[in-house]
Amino acid sequence: MTDLVLTLGWLGGLACGLGGAIVLHRLGLASTYVRDLLHVGAGVWILGWAWWTTPAWPIAITAVVTAGTALVPTAASRWHLAARLHRSVTGGDERWSGLVLYTLAYAALTPVGLCDRPLPAAAGLLALSLGDGVGGAVGRRFGRHHYRAPGGKVKSLEGSATVAVMALLAATVAAAVLDAPLSAGAAVAAAAVAAVAEAAAPRGTDNVLVPLAVWATLSWLT
Repeated sequence: MTDLVLTLGWLGGLACGLGGAIVLHRLGLASTYVRDLLHVGAGVWILGWAWWTTPAWPIAITAVVTAGTALVPTAASRWHLAARLHRSVTGGDERWSGLVLYTLAYAALTPVGLCDRPLPAAAGLLALSLGDGVGGAVGRRFGRHHYRAPGGKVKSLEGSATVAVMALLAATVAAAVLDAPLSAGAAVAAAAVAAVAEAAAPRGTDNVLVPLAVWATLSWLT
Protein backbone atom coordinates (compact mmCIF):
# COMPACT_ATOMS: atom_id res chain seq x y z
CA MET A 1 0.00 0.00 0.00
CA THR A 2 1.56 3.30 -1.06
CA ASP A 3 1.78 6.37 1.12
CA LEU A 4 -0.46 8.24 -1.30
CA VAL A 5 -3.23 5.67 -0.91
CA LEU A 6 -2.80 5.80 2.86
CA THR A 7 -3.01 9.58 2.78
CA LEU A 8 -6.24 9.52 0.80
CA GLY A 9 -7.64 6.89 3.14
CA TRP A 10 -6.81 8.87 6.29
CA LEU A 11 -8.18 12.10 4.85
CA GLY A 12 -11.35 10.27 3.82
CA GLY A 13 -11.68 8.87 7.32
CA LEU A 14 -11.23 12.33 8.78
CA ALA A 15 -13.94 13.72 6.51
CA CYS A 16 -16.30 10.94 7.58
CA GLY A 17 -15.54 11.60 11.24
CA LEU A 18 -16.23 15.30 10.96
CA GLY A 19 -19.36 14.66 8.94
CA GLY A 20 -20.52 12.17 11.55
CA ALA A 21 -19.95 14.78 14.28
CA ILE A 22 -22.24 17.21 12.48
CA VAL A 23 -24.91 14.55 11.99
CA LEU A 24 -24.80 13.39 15.60
CA HIS A 25 -25.15 16.96 16.85
CA ARG A 26 -28.12 17.55 14.57
CA LEU A 27 -29.69 14.38 15.94
CA GLY A 28 -29.50 15.84 19.42
CA LEU A 29 -26.22 14.60 20.91
CA ALA A 30 -24.72 17.32 23.10
CA SER A 31 -21.65 19.01 21.66
CA THR A 32 -19.49 17.97 24.60
CA TYR A 33 -20.15 14.28 23.87
CA VAL A 34 -19.63 14.79 20.14
CA ARG A 35 -16.28 16.27 21.04
CA ASP A 36 -15.47 13.28 23.24
CA LEU A 37 -16.21 10.91 20.37
CA LEU A 38 -13.88 12.85 18.08
CA HIS A 39 -11.19 12.74 20.76
CA VAL A 40 -11.45 8.97 21.09
CA GLY A 41 -11.68 8.38 17.35
CA ALA A 42 -8.52 10.36 16.67
CA GLY A 43 -6.56 7.75 18.60
CA VAL A 44 -6.70 5.33 15.66
CA TRP A 45 -4.05 7.52 14.03
CA ILE A 46 -1.18 5.90 15.90
CA LEU A 47 -2.42 2.42 14.97
CA GLY A 48 -1.36 3.09 11.37
CA TRP A 49 2.13 4.39 12.06
CA ALA A 50 3.78 1.13 11.03
CA TRP A 51 2.17 1.28 7.58
CA TRP A 52 4.02 4.38 6.36
CA THR A 53 7.17 3.99 4.30
CA THR A 54 8.29 7.58 4.89
CA PRO A 55 7.36 9.99 7.69
CA ALA A 56 6.91 12.92 5.32
CA TRP A 57 3.29 12.10 4.45
CA PRO A 58 1.90 11.64 7.98
CA ILE A 59 3.82 14.68 9.20
CA ALA A 60 2.28 16.72 6.40
CA ILE A 61 -1.20 15.40 7.19
CA THR A 62 -1.03 16.45 10.84
CA ALA A 63 0.38 19.86 9.91
CA VAL A 64 -2.39 20.50 7.37
CA VAL A 65 -5.12 19.29 9.75
CA THR A 66 -3.80 21.57 12.49
CA ALA A 67 -3.75 24.57 10.16
CA GLY A 68 -7.24 23.72 8.89
CA THR A 69 -8.55 23.40 12.44
CA ALA A 70 -7.17 26.82 13.35
CA LEU A 71 -8.95 28.36 10.35
CA VAL A 72 -12.41 26.91 11.07
CA PRO A 73 -13.68 29.81 13.26
CA THR A 74 -12.77 32.29 10.51
CA ALA A 75 -14.27 30.08 7.81
CA ALA A 76 -17.46 29.68 9.87
CA SER A 77 -18.44 33.25 9.10
CA ARG A 78 -18.44 32.49 5.37
CA TRP A 79 -19.16 28.78 4.94
CA HIS A 80 -22.25 27.10 6.31
CA LEU A 81 -20.55 23.71 6.66
CA ALA A 82 -17.70 25.18 8.73
CA ALA A 83 -20.24 26.93 10.95
CA ARG A 84 -22.13 23.70 11.53
CA LEU A 85 -18.90 21.89 12.41
CA HIS A 86 -17.97 24.65 14.82
CA ARG A 87 -21.35 24.46 16.56
CA SER A 88 -21.19 20.67 16.75
CA VAL A 89 -18.21 20.58 19.10
CA THR A 90 -18.33 23.89 20.99
CA GLY A 91 -20.63 25.16 23.69
CA GLY A 92 -20.64 25.63 27.44
CA ASP A 93 -17.04 25.50 28.62
CA GLU A 94 -15.84 23.77 25.46
CA ARG A 95 -13.86 26.15 23.26
CA TRP A 96 -12.53 25.69 19.75
CA SER A 97 -9.04 26.65 20.91
CA GLY A 98 -8.89 23.35 22.78
CA LEU A 99 -9.30 21.47 19.50
CA VAL A 100 -6.54 23.53 17.93
CA LEU A 101 -4.23 22.51 20.78
CA TYR A 102 -5.41 18.91 20.37
CA THR A 103 -4.41 18.79 16.70
CA LEU A 104 -1.20 20.66 17.53
CA ALA A 105 -0.25 17.88 19.95
CA TYR A 106 -0.68 15.37 17.12
CA ALA A 107 1.33 17.57 14.76
CA ALA A 108 4.15 17.86 17.31
CA LEU A 109 4.40 14.26 18.51
CA THR A 110 3.80 12.49 15.18
CA PRO A 111 7.22 13.49 13.75
CA VAL A 112 8.83 12.71 17.12
CA GLY A 113 7.30 9.25 17.11
CA LEU A 114 8.01 8.46 13.46
CA CYS A 115 11.54 9.87 13.35
CA ASP A 116 12.81 8.96 16.80
CA ARG A 117 11.27 6.69 19.47
CA PRO A 118 7.69 5.74 18.64
CA LEU A 119 6.41 4.35 21.95
CA PRO A 120 6.53 7.47 24.18
CA ALA A 121 4.94 9.67 21.50
CA ALA A 122 2.30 7.11 20.53
CA ALA A 123 1.38 6.43 24.15
CA GLY A 124 1.13 10.16 24.81
CA LEU A 125 -1.25 10.75 21.94
CA LEU A 126 -3.34 7.70 22.69
CA ALA A 127 -3.52 8.70 26.37
CA LEU A 128 -4.82 12.08 25.23
CA SER A 129 -7.46 10.51 23.00
CA LEU A 130 -8.69 7.85 25.40
CA GLY A 131 -8.02 9.60 28.70
CA ASP A 132 -9.46 12.97 27.80
CA GLY A 133 -12.31 11.56 25.72
CA VAL A 134 -13.52 8.77 27.99
CA GLY A 135 -12.45 10.43 31.24
CA GLY A 136 -14.32 13.63 30.42
CA ALA A 137 -17.50 11.76 29.55
CA VAL A 138 -17.36 9.65 32.73
CA GLY A 139 -16.66 12.68 34.88
CA ARG A 140 -19.61 14.63 33.51
CA ARG A 141 -22.03 11.72 33.69
CA PHE A 142 -20.97 9.91 36.86
CA GLY A 143 -18.74 12.36 38.73
CA ARG A 144 -19.87 12.84 42.34
CA HIS A 145 -16.69 13.77 44.21
CA HIS A 146 -15.37 17.04 42.82
CA TYR A 147 -12.17 18.98 43.40
CA ARG A 148 -10.14 21.74 41.78
CA ALA A 149 -6.37 21.84 41.49
CA PRO A 150 -4.80 25.33 41.74
CA GLY A 151 -5.31 26.99 38.37
CA GLY A 152 -7.24 24.02 36.96
CA LYS A 153 -10.87 23.33 36.15
CA VAL A 154 -13.28 21.55 38.46
CA LYS A 155 -12.71 17.80 38.08
CA SER A 156 -14.14 14.68 39.65
CA LEU A 157 -12.32 11.80 41.26
CA GLU A 158 -14.32 9.43 39.06
CA GLY A 159 -13.20 11.23 35.91
CA SER A 160 -9.58 11.41 37.02
CA ALA A 161 -9.54 7.71 37.85
CA THR A 162 -10.90 7.00 34.38
CA VAL A 163 -8.17 9.14 32.82
CA ALA A 164 -5.57 7.05 34.66
CA VAL A 165 -7.14 3.75 33.58
CA MET A 166 -7.44 4.89 29.96
CA ALA A 167 -3.87 6.18 29.93
CA LEU A 168 -2.68 2.81 31.27
CA LEU A 169 -4.64 1.11 28.49
CA ALA A 170 -3.21 3.56 25.98
CA ALA A 171 0.38 2.80 26.94
CA THR A 172 -0.30 -0.94 26.83
CA VAL A 173 -1.99 -0.78 23.44
CA ALA A 174 0.74 1.44 21.98
CA ALA A 175 3.41 -0.98 23.16
CA ALA A 176 1.54 -3.93 21.65
CA VAL A 177 0.90 -2.21 18.31
CA LEU A 178 4.48 -0.99 17.98
CA ASP A 179 5.96 -4.22 19.40
CA ALA A 180 7.91 -2.15 21.91
CA PRO A 181 8.94 -3.29 25.41
CA LEU A 182 7.06 -1.63 28.26
CA SER A 183 7.35 -2.52 31.92
CA ALA A 184 4.34 -2.50 34.22
CA GLY A 185 5.99 0.17 36.35
CA ALA A 186 6.49 2.49 33.40
CA ALA A 187 2.90 2.02 32.24
CA VAL A 188 1.54 2.77 35.73
CA ALA A 189 3.78 5.83 36.03
CA ALA A 190 2.53 7.14 32.68
CA ALA A 191 -1.07 6.60 33.79
CA ALA A 192 -0.54 8.48 37.04
CA VAL A 193 1.23 11.36 35.31
CA ALA A 194 -1.57 11.62 32.74
CA ALA A 195 -4.23 11.87 35.45
CA VAL A 196 -2.29 14.52 37.37
CA ALA A 197 -1.55 16.55 34.23
CA GLU A 198 -5.20 16.43 33.14
CA ALA A 199 -6.41 17.54 36.56
CA ALA A 200 -3.86 20.32 37.06
CA ALA A 201 -3.88 21.78 33.53
CA PRO A 202 -5.37 25.25 33.10
CA ARG A 203 -8.48 25.40 30.92
CA GLY A 204 -7.91 23.85 27.49
CA THR A 205 -4.21 23.16 27.97
CA ASP A 206 -4.72 19.51 28.96
CA ASN A 207 -4.82 18.73 25.25
CA VAL A 208 -1.10 19.56 25.16
CA LEU A 209 0.05 18.86 28.70
CA VAL A 210 -1.31 15.30 28.95
CA PRO A 211 0.47 13.89 25.87
CA LEU A 212 3.67 15.80 26.68
CA ALA A 213 3.65 14.51 30.25
CA VAL A 214 3.20 10.90 29.13
CA TRP A 215 5.81 11.30 26.39
CA ALA A 216 8.35 12.75 28.83
CA THR A 217 7.67 10.05 31.42
CA LEU A 218 8.04 7.14 29.01
CA SER A 219 11.04 8.75 27.30
CA TRP A 220 12.73 8.67 30.69
CA LEU A 221 11.58 5.24 31.84
CA THR A 222 11.85 3.21 28.60
